[in-house]
Amino acid sequence: MNIKKVLTMDYKNKTLSGPGKNEPKTNPIKANTNPIKANIMPKQTQYEPKQTQFQTKCTLCEFFLFSTFLCPKYNLPMQNWTIQKLLNWTTEYFAEKGIDAPRLSAELLLSHVLAMERIELYTQFDKPVDKEQLDRLHDLVKRAGQHEPICYLTGRTEFYSLQLEVSPDCMIPRPETELLVERAIEFLRTRAGTQFVCDLCTGCACIAVAIAKNSPDAKIIATDICDAALNVAANNIEKHRLKDRIKLICGDLFEPIVPQLDVEKFDLIVCNPPYVSAAEFEKLDKNVKDYEPRLALFAGVDGLDVYRRIIDKADRFLKPDGALILEIGYAQGPAIKDLLEKAETFVEIKIEKDFHDNDRIVTALRKSL
Repeated sequence: MNIKKVLTMDYKNKTLSGPGKNEPKTNPIKANTNPIKANIMPKQTQYEPKQTQFQTKCTLCEFFLFSTFLCPKYNLPMQNWTIQKLLNWTTEYFAEKGIDAPRLSAELLLSHVLAMERIELYTQFDKPVDKEQLDRLHDLVKRAGQHEPICYLTGRTEFYSLQLEVSPDCMIPRPETELLVERAIEFLRTRAGTQFVCDLCTGCACIAVAIAKNSPDAKIIATDICDAALNVAANNIEKHRLKDRIKLICGDLFEPIVPQLDVEKFDLIVCNPPYVSAAEFEKLDKNVKDYEPRLALFAGVDGLDVYRRIIDKADRFLKPDGALILEIGYAQGPAIKDLLEKAETFVEIKIEKDFHDNDRIVTALRKSL
């Protein structure tokens, strides 16, 4: 953009769209962050700090990004937006906003809007993006800049090498949860014949789908208290053609399961329950606290409420030598182990850490009769 032309433009009749829907309109000539302010203000005195070349470059880049892509009605017709330009500028915008993995986030949003695979963004770098797609991308970038999770914006995520649907009605699966799936699959491979699995708090059914895809003899009952989450789970089960092996039931933990009618006893019970304590909830990142369902996160003052209820009833639903595998909070290992020992129905209690060296998985076997 020619900076001299910017100086001579009449901003009074222009409407700029900022990152916040309800933020007051601003005049770029008067805004404190205007990168061209230094060109129209009196010279700095020797007592004023001088702006470095790096700061000037960054500010100009931020202004250019705002006045072109993030304000498309301003001068979009003047721009020839290619995939490469959009990737670079969106990545920089996300980095300035503190968005995790800014390049990956930019790739995911752009590939979603263009209905392309991420690799295609790089094989078609110079492809122009049309006005309708730019408008859609503009809205998503603005929302992402306010820390709305990228997975909710695209409606999908990847878990255990599987593409899954997600929505704000269920938690976004985390890579750490894949450790629970690995241990579940390993356990089921030690048992012959049909294996019956119970997945509590199934959410989008990420655990149930991953186990079923990798354990062909497993039949799974998955429960969740949220109807809307189960709708997402049903879509994922249908997408991966597992309707004949995964049964969804709405209810609180074991409550909707009818012994003998649904299954007599399970070989394995798995669960990634809510486990965030009251103190931890207040410190959660904005993209989690403000957007992911509180029902799937918060678990009482100490974060152990759901574990107590599961451990209290698990032995009634487990076969002798059946396994209970739970995901746990980063420092909950000792407390969960203590709960399992006090139940006096479990042996071989093992706490495992994730790749961040945090407590993540507890495995326990039901005592043989």
